[in-house]
Amino acid sequence: MQIQDLEQKSQQGGTQRVDNYHLDELKIALDPNDPRHILPPRLPQAQKVLDVGCGAGQSLIAAYPDRVSFGIDIDLDALKTAKSFSSRIALANAVAEALPFRNHQFDFVFARVALPYTRILTALKEIRRVLKPEGSVWLALHPFQVPWRHARHSNLKGKLWFAYIFLNSLAFHLFQRQFPLKGKQESFQTERGMRRALERCGFTGIRFARGKHFVVTAQVRK
Repeated sequence: MQIQDLEQKSQQGGTQRVDNYHLDELKIALDPNDPRHILPPRLPQAQKVLDVGCGAGQSLIAAYPDRVSFGIDIDLDALKTAKSFSSRIALANAVAEALPFRNHQFDFVFARVALPYTRILTALKEIRRVLKPEGSVWLALHPFQVPWRHARHSNLKGKLWFAYIFLNSLAFHLFQRQFPLKGKQESFQTERGMRRALERCGFTGIRFARGKHFVVTAQVRK
C-alpha cells in the first residue's frame, strides 16, 4: 500500500482511520534522508526477523518488505494500525520480557528504541532464547541526551520523572538492577552497562556505533 492511500484513509475517519502519528513514523522509516531515520541492516530474504516493540510495523515494512516478518508490541491500537499498513507482518500483543515464541525461532531480532522501556536483562534473556544459534541482535538505544533533552523543556512533573530515569539508569550501569515506578520502566543506556548485560545473557561480538543514533549489535555466543 502506498503512503498516499494511507493518508486518504486517515482523512476518511471511521474504522479505516490511520493514526497520524504512526503514519508519520512510517514516512520517516521510508525516507533515508530524514535525520530521524534509522533502520536495522538489510538481510538475506531467507532470514526470519522479529521486531520487539514494533509499533505499527514501520521498521519491518521499510527494511524487510520481501518476506513475512514478525512483530510484538504492548500497544493494541498500534498493532491494529499495523494491519492496515501491511498484511505481511505476523503480530502479537506481548511484552519484551515474555516473548510468545518457542526457543531458537529467529535469525535476527531487533528493537528500535524499545529496550529503554523494559527490564533490560529479562528482555535480553528472552531475545537470546528465541534466537537461533549464531543469530544476531540489533538495538537502537537511548543515550543520556535523549531523556535530558525532554526534561529540560518539561514541567516539574517531567523533571521529577527524569530524576527517576537518572537513578534507574545509574543502578543499571553500576549494579545491573532496575526499579519500576508506577508500573513503568525507563532508562538511558551506557556502553559499559549494555556490554555487561549482553555478556551475562549469552551474547558476544558486541559492537557500539554512535553518530546520529546509539546502536549496539551482538551475536549469540557459540
